[in-house]
Amino acid sequence: MGPGSPIAPYLERWNQLPRSRQMALLGIAAVSIVAIYMVFMSSTSPNLVVAYSGLAPEDSAAIADHLESSGVPYEIGAGGSTVSVPANQVAEVRIELAQQNLPAGGSVGMELFDETDFGATDFTNQVNYQRALEGELARSINTLDGVRASRVHLVLPKDSLFVEDHEDASASVLLQLDRSTDLTQDQVQGIVHLVSNSVEGLTQEHVTVIDDSGRAIYDGAALAGAFGTTGTTTQLALQRDYERQLQRDIESTLAQVVGVGRSAVTVRALMDFDEVTETQNSFDTTPVERSSTTVTETFQGNNTTVTGVPGTDGNDNTAADNAGTGDSTWSREETTVNNEISQTTSTTVRAPGGLERLSVSVVLDESVTAAQEAAIASAVAASVGFDQVRGDTLSVTRIPFDESVREAFVVPAGDGLDQYLSYLKLVLPILAIVLAFVLVMLLLRSLSRRQLSFPAIAPPRVLSEMQMMPALANAQVPMPELEPTADPHATRVLALADQNPRAVADVVQTWMREEN
Repeated sequence: MGPGSPIAPYLERWNQLPRSRQMALLGIAAVSIVAIYMVFMSSTSPNLVVAYSGLAPEDSAAIADHLESSGVPYEIGAGGSTVSVPANQVAEVRIELAQQNLPAGGSVGMELFDETDFGATDFTNQVNYQRALEGELARSINTLDGVRASRVHLVLPKDSLFVEDHEDASASVLLQLDRSTDLTQDQVQGIVHLVSNSVEGLTQEHVTVIDDSGRAIYDGAALAGAFGTTGTTTQLALQRDYERQLQRDIESTLAQVVGVGRSAVTVRALMDFDEVTETQNSFDTTPVERSSTTVTETFQGNNTTVTGVPGTDGNDNTAADNAGTGDSTWSREETTVNNEISQTTSTTVRAPGGLERLSVSVVLDESVTAAQEAAIASAVAASVGFDQVRGDTLSVTRIPFDESVREAFVVPAGDGLDQYLSYLKLVLPILAIVLAFVLVMLLLRSLSRRQLSFPAIAPPRVLSEMQMMPALANAQVPMPELEPTADPHATRVLALADQNPRAVADVVQTWMREEN
Protein backbone atom coordinates (compact mmCIF):
# COMPACT_ATOMS: atom_id res chain seq x y z
CA MET A 1 0.00 0.00 0.00
CA GLY A 2 1.64 3.22 -1.21
CA PRO A 3 2.40 6.26 0.90
CA GLY A 4 -0.30 8.22 -0.89
CA SER A 5 -3.07 5.92 0.42
CA PRO A 6 -5.60 7.65 2.72
CA ILE A 7 -5.11 5.02 5.43
CA ALA A 8 -1.31 5.15 5.30
CA PRO A 9 -1.07 7.67 8.20
CA TYR A 10 -3.31 5.47 10.36
CA LEU A 11 -1.24 2.39 9.62
CA GLU A 12 1.90 4.27 10.49
CA ARG A 13 0.40 5.41 13.79
CA TRP A 14 -0.83 1.86 14.49
CA ASN A 15 2.67 0.52 14.01
CA GLN A 16 3.98 3.08 16.48
CA LEU A 17 1.74 1.65 19.28
CA PRO A 18 3.24 -0.84 21.76
CA ARG A 19 2.47 -4.51 21.25
CA SER A 20 0.48 -4.75 24.50
CA ARG A 21 -1.75 -1.84 23.49
CA GLN A 22 -2.31 -3.39 20.07
CA MET A 23 -3.39 -6.71 21.65
CA ALA A 24 -5.74 -4.92 24.03
CA LEU A 25 -7.35 -2.97 21.21
CA LEU A 26 -7.72 -6.11 19.11
CA GLY A 27 -9.38 -7.92 22.04
CA ILE A 28 -11.82 -5.08 22.62
CA ALA A 29 -12.62 -5.00 18.92
CA ALA A 30 -13.25 -8.76 18.85
CA VAL A 31 -15.55 -8.62 21.89
CA SER A 32 -17.43 -5.69 20.39
CA ILE A 33 -17.91 -7.52 17.10
CA VAL A 34 -19.21 -10.65 18.89
CA ALA A 35 -21.57 -8.61 21.07
CA ILE A 36 -22.91 -6.70 18.07
CA TYR A 37 -23.39 -9.97 16.19
CA MET A 38 -25.32 -11.54 19.09
CA VAL A 39 -27.49 -8.45 19.42
CA PHE A 40 -28.17 -8.52 15.71
CA MET A 41 -29.03 -12.23 15.73
CA SER A 42 -31.25 -11.91 18.79
CA SER A 43 -33.08 -8.98 17.26
CA THR A 44 -33.59 -10.66 13.89
CA SER A 45 -34.42 -14.20 15.12
CA PRO A 46 -37.95 -14.70 16.51
CA ASN A 47 -38.45 -15.12 20.24
CA LEU A 48 -39.43 -18.79 20.54
CA VAL A 49 -41.40 -20.04 23.52
CA VAL A 50 -42.58 -23.54 24.38
CA ALA A 51 -46.06 -24.15 23.00
CA TYR A 52 -46.29 -27.88 23.76
CA SER A 53 -44.37 -30.05 26.19
CA GLY A 54 -44.42 -33.72 27.10
CA LEU A 55 -45.35 -34.74 23.58
CA ALA A 56 -45.19 -38.22 22.19
CA PRO A 57 -42.85 -38.72 19.20
CA GLU A 58 -45.85 -39.22 16.92
CA ASP A 59 -47.36 -35.90 17.97
CA SER A 60 -44.05 -34.05 17.61
CA ALA A 61 -43.60 -35.36 14.08
CA ALA A 62 -47.16 -34.47 13.08
CA ILE A 63 -46.90 -30.96 14.57
CA ALA A 64 -43.52 -30.38 12.90
CA ASP A 65 -44.94 -31.39 9.50
CA HIS A 66 -47.90 -29.05 9.90
CA LEU A 67 -45.75 -26.10 11.00
CA GLU A 68 -43.33 -26.78 8.14
CA SER A 69 -46.12 -26.67 5.59
CA SER A 70 -47.57 -23.53 7.21
CA GLY A 71 -44.24 -21.71 7.14
CA VAL A 72 -44.17 -21.11 10.89
CA PRO A 73 -40.69 -21.19 12.43
CA TYR A 74 -40.39 -23.79 15.15
CA GLU A 75 -37.85 -25.60 17.27
CA ILE A 76 -38.02 -29.11 18.74
CA GLY A 77 -36.22 -29.72 22.02
CA ALA A 78 -36.04 -31.93 25.10
CA GLY A 79 -35.48 -35.03 23.04
CA GLY A 80 -38.45 -34.35 20.79
CA SER A 81 -40.99 -33.83 23.58
CA THR A 82 -41.30 -30.01 23.31
CA VAL A 83 -42.16 -27.75 20.39
CA SER A 84 -41.39 -24.02 20.50
CA VAL A 85 -42.95 -21.39 18.23
CA PRO A 86 -42.72 -17.56 18.08
CA ALA A 87 -44.24 -15.95 21.14
CA ASN A 88 -46.63 -13.81 19.11
CA GLN A 89 -48.04 -16.86 17.30
CA VAL A 90 -48.60 -19.30 20.17
CA ALA A 91 -52.37 -18.82 20.35
CA GLU A 92 -52.83 -19.01 16.57
CA VAL A 93 -50.71 -22.16 16.31
CA ARG A 94 -52.60 -23.90 19.11
CA ILE A 95 -55.99 -23.07 17.57
CA GLU A 96 -54.87 -24.20 14.13
CA LEU A 97 -53.43 -27.47 15.47
CA ALA A 98 -56.54 -28.10 17.56
CA GLN A 99 -58.55 -28.06 14.33
CA GLN A 100 -56.27 -30.84 13.12
CA ASN A 101 -56.80 -32.81 16.37
CA LEU A 102 -53.20 -32.24 17.40
CA PRO A 103 -51.64 -33.14 19.69
CA ALA A 104 -53.42 -36.46 19.97
CA GLY A 105 -51.55 -37.57 23.10
CA GLY A 106 -49.70 -40.29 21.25
CA SER A 107 -52.95 -42.19 20.71
CA VAL A 108 -56.07 -42.03 18.63
CA GLY A 109 -59.52 -41.29 19.96
CA MET A 110 -63.07 -41.18 18.73
CA GLU A 111 -61.90 -39.34 15.61
CA LEU A 112 -61.43 -42.81 14.16
CA PHE A 113 -65.14 -42.78 13.42
CA ASP A 114 -65.20 -39.34 11.80
CA GLU A 115 -65.02 -40.99 8.40
CA THR A 116 -67.38 -43.86 7.73
CA ASP A 117 -65.88 -46.97 6.16
CA PHE A 118 -68.64 -48.99 4.62
CA GLY A 119 -66.30 -51.91 3.98
CA ALA A 120 -65.30 -52.34 7.63
CA THR A 121 -66.30 -55.60 9.27
CA ASP A 122 -67.75 -56.01 12.74
CA PHE A 123 -64.38 -57.16 14.01
CA THR A 124 -62.71 -54.03 12.61
CA ASN A 125 -65.30 -51.78 14.18
CA GLN A 126 -64.88 -53.54 17.54
CA VAL A 127 -61.11 -53.14 17.44
CA ASN A 128 -61.40 -49.46 16.42
CA TYR A 129 -63.88 -48.84 19.22
CA GLN A 130 -61.51 -50.36 21.76
CA ARG A 131 -58.58 -48.29 20.41
CA ALA A 132 -60.67 -45.12 20.49
CA LEU A 133 -61.86 -45.79 24.04
CA GLU A 134 -58.31 -46.45 25.23
CA GLY A 135 -57.09 -43.26 23.57
CA GLU A 136 -59.83 -41.10 25.06
CA LEU A 137 -59.14 -42.45 28.55
CA ALA A 138 -55.39 -41.85 28.14
CA ARG A 139 -56.03 -38.26 27.04
CA SER A 140 -58.23 -37.62 30.06
CA ILE A 141 -55.67 -39.09 32.45
CA ASN A 142 -52.86 -37.03 30.87
CA THR A 143 -54.61 -33.82 31.90
CA LEU A 144 -54.15 -34.61 35.60
CA ASP A 145 -51.43 -32.86 37.59
CA GLY A 146 -48.28 -34.94 37.99
CA VAL A 147 -49.06 -37.27 35.06
CA ARG A 148 -46.70 -36.86 32.13
CA ALA A 149 -48.11 -39.64 29.95
CA SER A 150 -50.34 -42.69 30.27
CA ARG A 151 -51.51 -45.77 28.41
CA VAL A 152 -54.72 -47.70 28.95
CA HIS A 153 -55.24 -51.34 28.00
CA LEU A 154 -58.79 -52.68 27.97
CA VAL A 155 -60.10 -56.21 27.71
CA LEU A 156 -63.68 -56.14 26.41
CA PRO A 157 -65.13 -59.67 26.31
CA LYS A 158 -67.74 -60.67 23.78
CA ASP A 159 -71.37 -60.84 24.77
CA SER A 160 -72.55 -64.34 25.69
CA LEU A 161 -75.98 -65.89 25.55
CA PHE A 162 -75.43 -67.81 28.78
CA VAL A 163 -74.72 -66.26 32.14
CA GLU A 164 -72.18 -68.90 33.10
CA ASP A 165 -70.12 -68.03 30.02
CA HIS A 166 -70.05 -64.29 30.80
CA GLU A 167 -66.64 -62.73 31.45
CA ASP A 168 -66.00 -59.41 33.17
CA ALA A 169 -64.17 -56.54 31.50
CA SER A 170 -60.76 -55.54 32.87
CA ALA A 171 -58.40 -52.59 32.49
CA SER A 172 -54.73 -51.84 33.13
CA VAL A 173 -53.41 -48.29 33.37
CA LEU A 174 -49.73 -47.40 33.00
CA LEU A 175 -48.75 -43.96 34.33
CA GLN A 176 -45.59 -42.02 33.56
CA LEU A 177 -45.29 -39.52 36.39
CA ASP A 178 -43.27 -36.35 36.63
CA ARG A 179 -40.06 -36.45 38.56
CA SER A 180 -40.39 -36.22 42.33
CA THR A 181 -44.15 -36.65 42.00
CA ASP A 182 -46.12 -39.20 43.97
CA LEU A 183 -49.86 -39.46 43.44
CA THR A 184 -52.06 -39.43 46.51
CA GLN A 185 -54.59 -42.14 47.23
CA ASP A 186 -57.39 -39.76 46.29
CA GLN A 187 -55.82 -39.13 42.88
CA VAL A 188 -55.32 -42.83 42.25
CA GLN A 189 -58.88 -43.54 43.32
CA GLY A 190 -60.07 -40.82 40.96
CA ILE A 191 -58.27 -42.48 38.03
CA VAL A 192 -59.84 -45.81 38.95
CA HIS A 193 -63.30 -44.24 39.10
CA LEU A 194 -62.73 -42.57 35.74
CA VAL A 195 -61.76 -45.82 34.03
CA SER A 196 -64.38 -48.05 35.67
CA ASN A 197 -67.25 -45.65 34.97
CA SER A 198 -66.20 -45.15 31.35
CA VAL A 199 -66.27 -48.81 30.31
CA GLU A 200 -69.46 -50.82 30.34
CA GLY A 201 -69.36 -53.79 32.68
CA LEU A 202 -66.05 -52.78 34.30
CA THR A 203 -65.80 -52.76 38.09
CA GLN A 204 -63.06 -51.34 40.25
CA GLU A 205 -61.89 -54.76 41.35
CA HIS A 206 -60.82 -55.48 37.76
CA VAL A 207 -58.72 -52.30 37.42
CA THR A 208 -54.96 -52.23 37.95
CA VAL A 209 -52.83 -49.07 38.00
CA ILE A 210 -49.02 -49.16 37.87
CA ASP A 211 -46.36 -46.46 37.47
CA ASP A 212 -43.42 -46.33 35.09
CA SER A 213 -41.20 -48.13 37.61
CA GLY A 214 -43.49 -51.16 37.60
CA ARG A 215 -44.87 -50.51 41.09
CA ALA A 216 -48.54 -51.34 41.52
CA ILE A 217 -50.18 -48.32 43.10
CA TYR A 218 -53.67 -49.81 42.84
CA ASP A 219 -54.70 -53.46 42.66
CA GLY A 220 -58.43 -53.95 42.54
CA ALA A 221 -58.22 -57.71 42.95
CA ALA A 222 -56.20 -57.38 46.14
CA LEU A 223 -58.64 -54.86 47.55
CA ALA A 224 -61.60 -57.05 46.62
CA GLY A 225 -60.21 -59.82 48.79
CA ALA A 226 -59.05 -57.17 51.14
CA PHE A 227 -57.11 -58.00 54.18
CA GLY A 228 -56.81 -61.69 53.38
CA THR A 229 -53.68 -63.44 52.24
CA THR A 230 -53.68 -61.45 48.98
CA GLY A 231 -53.96 -58.11 50.72
CA THR A 232 -50.63 -58.06 52.52
CA THR A 233 -49.14 -55.43 50.23
CA THR A 234 -52.21 -53.24 50.53
CA GLN A 235 -52.22 -53.57 54.30
CA LEU A 236 -48.60 -52.46 54.54
CA ALA A 237 -49.27 -49.56 52.17
CA LEU A 238 -52.18 -48.37 54.29
CA GLN A 239 -50.12 -48.67 57.43
CA ARG A 240 -47.19 -46.77 55.92
CA ASP A 241 -49.51 -44.03 54.66
CA TYR A 242 -50.96 -43.61 58.13
CA GLU A 243 -47.49 -43.45 59.70
CA ARG A 244 -46.22 -40.94 57.12
CA GLN A 245 -49.24 -38.72 57.61
CA LEU A 246 -48.70 -38.56 61.37
CA GLN A 247 -44.98 -38.01 60.87
CA ARG A 248 -45.53 -35.10 58.45
CA ASP A 249 -47.99 -33.46 60.82
CA ILE A 250 -45.59 -33.67 63.76
CA GLU A 251 -42.58 -32.49 61.71
CA SER A 252 -44.45 -29.48 60.33
CA THR A 253 -45.50 -28.49 63.85
CA LEU A 254 -42.01 -28.89 65.29
CA ALA A 255 -40.45 -26.97 62.40
CA GLN A 256 -42.47 -23.92 63.41
CA VAL A 257 -41.54 -24.32 67.08
CA VAL A 258 -37.86 -25.33 67.16
CA GLY A 259 -36.88 -24.54 63.56
CA VAL A 260 -36.12 -26.62 60.51
CA GLY A 261 -33.55 -29.36 61.01
CA ARG A 262 -33.74 -29.32 64.82
CA SER A 263 -36.05 -32.30 65.22
CA ALA A 264 -36.48 -35.86 63.95
CA VAL A 265 -39.70 -37.85 64.20
CA THR A 266 -40.39 -41.57 63.77
CA VAL A 267 -43.89 -43.07 63.95
CA ARG A 268 -44.74 -46.76 64.07
CA ALA A 269 -48.36 -47.96 64.09
CA LEU A 270 -49.68 -51.48 64.68
CA MET A 271 -52.99 -51.88 62.90
CA ASP A 272 -55.57 -54.66 63.06
CA PHE A 273 -56.74 -55.75 59.62
CA ASP A 274 -59.10 -58.47 60.82
CA GLU A 275 -62.71 -58.06 59.79
CA VAL A 276 -64.85 -58.92 62.85
CA THR A 277 -68.59 -59.52 62.99
CA GLU A 278 -70.16 -59.44 66.45
CA THR A 279 -73.73 -60.55 67.33
CA GLN A 280 -75.11 -59.65 70.77
CA ASN A 281 -78.40 -60.78 72.37
CA SER A 282 -79.76 -58.87 75.35
CA PHE A 283 -82.81 -59.93 77.49
CA ASP A 284 -85.10 -57.78 79.63
CA THR A 285 -85.95 -59.16 83.09
CA THR A 286 -89.49 -57.73 82.99
CA PRO A 287 -91.79 -60.32 81.31
CA VAL A 288 -93.93 -59.22 78.44
CA GLU A 289 -97.38 -60.83 78.00
CA ARG A 290 -97.62 -62.38 74.60
CA SER A 291 -101.13 -64.00 74.83
CA SER A 292 -103.89 -64.78 77.37
CA THR A 293 -106.61 -67.55 77.22
CA THR A 294 -109.59 -67.92 79.60
CA VAL A 295 -111.84 -71.04 79.68
CA THR A 296 -115.16 -70.95 81.66
CA GLU A 297 -117.40 -74.02 82.25
CA THR A 298 -120.90 -73.92 83.91
CA PHE A 299 -123.42 -76.73 84.58
CA GLN A 300 -126.90 -76.48 86.18
CA GLY A 301 -129.76 -79.14 86.30
CA ASN A 302 -131.23 -82.30 87.99
CA ASN A 303 -128.88 -84.67 89.61
CA THR A 304 -129.61 -88.35 90.52
CA THR A 305 -127.77 -89.75 93.43
CA VAL A 306 -126.65 -93.28 92.82
CA THR A 307 -126.38 -95.48 95.89
CA GLY A 308 -125.71 -99.13 96.51
CA VAL A 309 -122.81 -101.41 96.50
CA PRO A 310 -120.93 -101.90 93.31
CA GLY A 311 -121.04 -105.38 91.90
CA THR A 312 -123.65 -108.00 91.86
CA ASP A 313 -124.95 -106.83 95.15
CA GLY A 314 -126.04 -103.69 93.58
CA ASN A 315 -128.69 -105.50 91.70
CA ASP A 316 -130.56 -105.95 94.85
CA ASN A 317 -133.82 -104.07 94.67
CA THR A 318 -133.51 -103.10 98.22
CA ALA A 319 -130.47 -101.12 97.47
CA ALA A 320 -132.21 -99.45 94.60
CA ASP A 321 -134.92 -98.30 96.76
CA ASN A 322 -132.51 -96.42 98.90
CA ALA A 323 -131.45 -94.04 95.97
CA GLY A 324 -132.33 -90.29 96.15
CA THR A 325 -132.88 -87.38 93.74
CA GLY A 326 -132.13 -83.51 93.78
CA ASP A 327 -131.00 -80.29 91.83
CA SER A 328 -127.20 -79.28 91.37
CA THR A 329 -125.12 -76.31 89.92
CA TRP A 330 -121.43 -76.49 88.76
CA SER A 331 -119.01 -73.86 87.24
CA ARG A 332 -115.22 -73.68 86.40
CA GLU A 333 -112.99 -70.83 84.99
CA GLU A 334 -109.41 -71.39 83.79
CA THR A 335 -107.07 -68.61 82.56
CA THR A 336 -103.79 -69.34 80.69
CA VAL A 337 -101.27 -66.45 80.23
CA ASN A 338 -98.23 -66.85 77.89
CA ASN A 339 -95.34 -64.48 78.79
CA GLU A 340 -92.10 -63.80 76.84
CA ILE A 341 -88.84 -62.24 77.88
CA SER A 342 -87.86 -59.16 75.77
CA GLN A 343 -84.84 -59.99 73.56
CA THR A 344 -82.65 -57.54 71.54
CA THR A 345 -80.23 -58.85 68.89
CA SER A 346 -77.53 -56.46 67.51
CA THR A 347 -74.94 -57.31 64.86
CA THR A 348 -71.77 -55.20 64.64
CA VAL A 349 -69.24 -55.45 61.78
CA ARG A 350 -65.92 -53.85 62.63
CA ALA A 351 -64.08 -52.61 59.57
CA PRO A 352 -60.45 -53.68 59.24
CA GLY A 353 -57.65 -51.22 59.77
CA GLY A 354 -58.24 -50.31 63.40
CA LEU A 355 -55.32 -48.93 65.39
CA GLU A 356 -54.06 -51.30 68.06
CA ARG A 357 -50.92 -49.58 69.29
CA LEU A 358 -48.94 -46.46 68.42
CA SER A 359 -45.27 -45.68 69.06
CA VAL A 360 -43.86 -42.17 68.52
CA SER A 361 -40.21 -41.17 68.90
CA VAL A 362 -39.20 -37.49 68.85
CA VAL A 363 -35.53 -36.47 68.94
CA LEU A 364 -34.77 -32.80 69.57
CA ASP A 365 -31.57 -30.82 69.28
CA GLU A 366 -29.82 -29.97 72.52
CA SER A 367 -30.52 -26.29 71.84
CA VAL A 368 -34.13 -27.00 72.88
CA THR A 369 -34.67 -26.23 76.56
CA ALA A 370 -36.16 -28.63 79.11
CA ALA A 371 -39.29 -26.54 79.41
CA GLN A 372 -39.77 -26.68 75.66
CA GLU A 373 -39.21 -30.44 75.74
CA ALA A 374 -42.04 -30.97 78.22
CA ALA A 375 -44.40 -28.74 76.26
CA ILE A 376 -43.48 -30.48 73.00
CA ALA A 377 -44.14 -33.90 74.53
CA SER A 378 -47.59 -32.79 75.65
CA ALA A 379 -48.38 -31.29 72.24
CA VAL A 380 -47.23 -34.39 70.35
CA ALA A 381 -49.28 -36.67 72.61
CA ALA A 382 -52.39 -34.64 71.94
CA SER A 383 -51.81 -34.46 68.18
CA VAL A 384 -51.44 -38.23 67.69
CA GLY A 385 -54.22 -39.22 70.10
CA PHE A 386 -51.92 -40.84 72.62
CA ASP A 387 -53.72 -43.52 74.70
CA GLN A 388 -51.71 -45.08 77.50
CA VAL A 389 -54.43 -47.67 78.22
CA ARG A 390 -54.13 -48.91 74.66
CA GLY A 391 -50.40 -49.39 75.14
CA ASP A 392 -49.12 -46.38 73.18
CA THR A 393 -45.57 -45.19 73.82
CA LEU A 394 -44.11 -41.69 73.39
CA SER A 395 -40.40 -40.92 73.66
CA VAL A 396 -38.97 -37.36 73.56
CA THR A 397 -35.20 -36.98 73.95
CA ARG A 398 -32.57 -34.28 73.41
CA ILE A 399 -29.19 -34.99 71.83
CA PRO A 400 -26.69 -32.85 69.86
CA PHE A 401 -27.51 -32.76 66.15
CA ASP A 402 -24.96 -33.02 63.37
CA GLU A 403 -24.68 -29.72 61.50
CA SER A 404 -24.71 -31.53 58.17
CA VAL A 405 -28.23 -32.73 58.92
CA ARG A 406 -29.45 -29.17 59.39
CA GLU A 407 -27.71 -28.08 56.18
CA ALA A 408 -29.51 -30.84 54.30
CA PHE A 409 -32.83 -29.14 55.03
CA VAL A 410 -31.70 -25.93 53.35
CA VAL A 411 -33.22 -25.83 49.89
CA PRO A 412 -30.50 -25.02 47.35
CA ALA A 413 -31.28 -22.09 45.13
CA GLY A 414 -31.83 -22.91 41.50
CA ASP A 415 -29.26 -21.92 38.93
CA GLY A 416 -31.83 -19.77 37.11
CA LEU A 417 -30.02 -20.19 33.80
CA ASP A 418 -33.03 -19.15 31.78
CA GLN A 419 -33.49 -16.04 33.88
CA TYR A 420 -29.81 -15.13 33.54
CA LEU A 421 -29.99 -15.56 29.78
CA SER A 422 -33.02 -13.30 29.59
CA TYR A 423 -31.15 -10.66 31.61
CA LEU A 424 -28.10 -11.08 29.39
CA LYS A 425 -30.20 -10.54 26.28
CA LEU A 426 -31.34 -7.20 27.70
CA VAL A 427 -27.83 -6.15 28.74
CA LEU A 428 -26.12 -7.10 25.47
CA PRO A 429 -27.18 -3.99 23.50
CA ILE A 430 -26.02 -1.68 26.28
CA LEU A 431 -22.77 -3.62 26.63
CA ALA A 432 -22.12 -3.42 22.89
CA ILE A 433 -22.62 0.35 22.89
CA VAL A 434 -20.31 0.80 25.89
CA LEU A 435 -17.59 -1.38 24.35
CA ALA A 436 -17.80 0.48 21.06
CA PHE A 437 -17.54 3.83 22.85
CA VAL A 438 -14.53 2.61 24.90
CA LEU A 439 -12.86 1.33 21.76
CA VAL A 440 -13.28 4.63 19.94
CA MET A 441 -12.01 6.61 22.93
CA LEU A 442 -8.94 4.40 23.30
CA LEU A 443 -8.14 4.76 19.62
CA LEU A 444 -8.50 8.51 19.73
CA ARG A 445 -6.37 8.73 22.84
CA SER A 446 -3.64 6.56 21.36
CA LEU A 447 -3.61 8.52 18.14
CA SER A 448 -3.52 11.87 19.91
CA ARG A 449 -0.47 10.85 21.95
CA ARG A 450 1.45 9.75 18.89
CA GLN A 451 0.65 12.39 16.32
CA LEU A 452 3.38 13.20 13.88
CA SER A 453 5.31 16.15 15.21
CA PHE A 454 5.51 19.13 12.87
CA PRO A 455 8.90 20.87 12.44
CA ALA A 456 9.07 23.89 14.67
CA ILE A 457 9.41 27.25 12.95
CA ALA A 458 12.53 29.07 14.08
CA PRO A 459 11.71 32.23 15.93
CA PRO A 460 12.58 35.35 13.99
CA ARG A 461 15.69 37.23 14.96
CA VAL A 462 15.21 40.59 16.58
CA LEU A 463 16.35 43.12 13.96
CA SER A 464 16.16 46.80 13.89
CA GLU A 465 13.71 48.43 11.63
CA MET A 466 16.51 49.83 9.45
CA GLN A 467 18.07 46.35 9.05
CA MET A 468 14.78 44.57 8.29
CA MET A 469 13.36 46.96 5.74
CA PRO A 470 16.02 46.45 3.02
CA ALA A 471 15.89 42.71 3.48
CA LEU A 472 12.16 42.58 3.14
CA ALA A 473 12.18 45.07 0.25
CA ASN A 474 14.64 42.97 -1.70
CA ALA A 475 12.48 40.54 -3.62
CA GLN A 476 15.53 38.56 -4.71
CA VAL A 477 16.34 37.38 -1.25
CA PRO A 478 15.63 33.65 -1.21
CA MET A 479 13.15 32.51 1.38
CA PRO A 480 14.16 29.62 3.58
CA GLU A 481 12.77 26.35 2.42
CA LEU A 482 10.29 24.95 4.87
CA GLU A 483 9.59 21.34 5.21
CA PRO A 484 6.27 20.33 3.79
CA THR A 485 3.63 20.00 6.38
CA ALA A 486 0.12 18.94 6.33
CA ASP A 487 -0.96 21.86 8.52
CA PRO A 488 -3.23 24.16 6.42
CA HIS A 489 -2.62 27.15 8.70
CA ALA A 490 1.14 27.06 8.14
CA THR A 491 0.61 26.84 4.37
CA ARG A 492 -1.63 29.89 4.38
CA VAL A 493 0.94 31.88 6.44
CA LEU A 494 3.76 31.09 3.99
CA ALA A 495 1.62 31.99 1.01
CA LEU A 496 0.71 35.31 2.63
CA ALA A 497 4.38 36.08 3.34
CA ASP A 498 5.26 35.49 -0.33
CA GLN A 499 2.48 37.74 -1.57
CA ASN A 500 2.80 40.65 0.88
CA PRO A 501 6.07 40.56 2.80
CA ARG A 502 5.69 44.12 4.14
CA ALA A 503 2.37 43.42 5.79
CA VAL A 504 3.89 40.35 7.43
CA ALA A 505 6.77 42.49 8.71
CA ASP A 506 4.33 44.95 10.20
CA VAL A 507 2.50 42.21 11.99
CA VAL A 508 5.74 40.79 13.39
CA GLN A 509 6.79 44.23 14.62
CA THR A 510 3.43 44.66 16.34
CA TRP A 511 3.86 41.32 18.13
CA MET A 512 7.35 42.30 19.28
CA ARG A 513 6.14 45.61 20.71
CA GLU A 514 3.34 43.86 22.62
CA GLU A 515 5.81 41.39 24.15
CA ASN A 516 8.14 44.23 25.24
